[in-house]
Amino acid sequence: MKITTIVLAALGMAVSLAAPTTTAPPAVNGDKAVIGYFEPLHGFPIDQLDFNKYTHINYAFGAMWKGAPDPYVVYVDYATEGPKLKELVRRGHSKGVKIIMSIGGWYGSQTFSEVAADPLKRKKWIESAMVFLRPNTLGENAVLPDGWNMDGLDIDWEFPGRPGAICNTVAPNDTANYLLLLKEVRAQMDLEFPTNHKTITSAVSIFPWAGADGNPLTDIRAFIPVFDWVNIMVYDVHGPWSSSTGPNAPLYNAPTPGDPFSAQQAIDTWMTAGWPKEKIALGTPFYGRAFTATVNMNTRDPVTQYAPHTGVAPKGGPSDSNATYALCDEGAQFWGFWNWGEIRENILVDDSLTVPAAGWMRYWDNTTKTPWLFRESDSMYVSYDDPTSMSLKVDYARLHGLKGLFMWEAQMDYKDELLAVLNQIHCSSAACVCKGVGAWAAATVRATLICEDSYAKYGEVLCLHAFQLAQKNV
Repeated sequence: MKITTIVLAALGMAVSLAAPTTTAPPAVNGDKAVIGYFEPLHGFPIDQLDFNKYTHINYAFGAMWKGAPDPYVVYVDYATEGPKLKELVRRGHSKGVKIIMSIGGWYGSQTFSEVAADPLKRKKWIESAMVFLRPNTLGENAVLPDGWNMDGLDIDWEFPGRPGAICNTVAPNDTANYLLLLKEVRAQMDLEFPTNHKTITSAVSIFPWAGADGNPLTDIRAFIPVFDWVNIMVYDVHGPWSSSTGPNAPLYNAPTPGDPFSAQQAIDTWMTAGWPKEKIALGTPFYGRAFTATVNMNTRDPVTQYAPHTGVAPKGGPSDSNATYALCDEGAQFWGFWNWGEIRENILVDDSLTVPAAGWMRYWDNTTKTPWLFRESDSMYVSYDDPTSMSLKVDYARLHGLKGLFMWEAQMDYKDELLAVLNQIHCSSAACVCKGVGAWAAATVRATLICEDSYAKYGEVLCLHAFQLAQKNV
């Protein structure tokens, strides 16, 4: 989940696809989703999560680890994580929040390829995973319960048919085998819980799963019946691998020399391959990414967030670390991460969010709808999301009929500022559906009024058109 592999491929996917004939599983809660990934290793207290602001919380992660007793074992350190799992489920269920076990992640997808390719290992993996969903019959005091009473599985294989972390096993038939695994999981869930639907979701790249040739599939309809929705990770779009600095999570594509990927691109690509919009949760990062530019970005004419850089991520915020990870040693390296909380406490200390601390300059990119920062003293560029950019993504998700939004990760927020913005997805009135909630809305009152009037009279199509016009004029 930390790094999304970007597939640099030209896609010719202008294909008209018919609707699938199979029946998809019902959507959990039937309403818009606000999903938070929660990683307990950072020590964030569970009682500080505001469960009133989530519909789902994904526990990250159960690992597919080569060091586990068997490749099919979903590895969790129950000695340290067991009490946290219990507390998360207890608190979540008391507020009506669904708690989902996320299996895999960037470092925890090592043996998925091996397991998915073998019918016996798939069966044993399913048995290991189902323990998270079953009720506990051993009593509350059991050190190791025989069930954790969770509400679904988020199968976060990063990525079938593509290299992710260096410890992963990868094979050409990964995606075909993945579908076999998913079908068998779905069947077992429905067998054991015929009246209590358990969800299957997945964190996915901005491109669909890779086929045997390594290219993204152009028809993914066969996966629709097994998934309740997918979480598209629209972040890490630019990083040390990019030829230019650029936005971490753009709403719209960056111009050259930026990488041409974005939320709009990801959603369009998945839908062109046959994926229904109502089964998409748009990913949002609660962190930014730092680069070291090789030019003074303050004095360029024109000022732009696209600049040459060193190709090595600098140390980002206070929590950014170059420590190696226990499950997979990829070498000591900083990630350049700045959590939103760290940005607020160290850079954007003014509540206007536009006046940074001394030494920093703050800019807004009107094409990608993203803010960015530059510090001349060490040439540090930081791309991040703030309430304004986040609100535009919420509007986009709502107006395009997506399932909802998710974030990586819950502990990175500042006083729930970004989480509060994501909750605006729940608004359903005509005025709210059409009105942008970011700072740009105040400057587009006329467009907003047109949008509201259009929605009332003609429905969503003209409303969406007015919304797009308003965004172009931010």
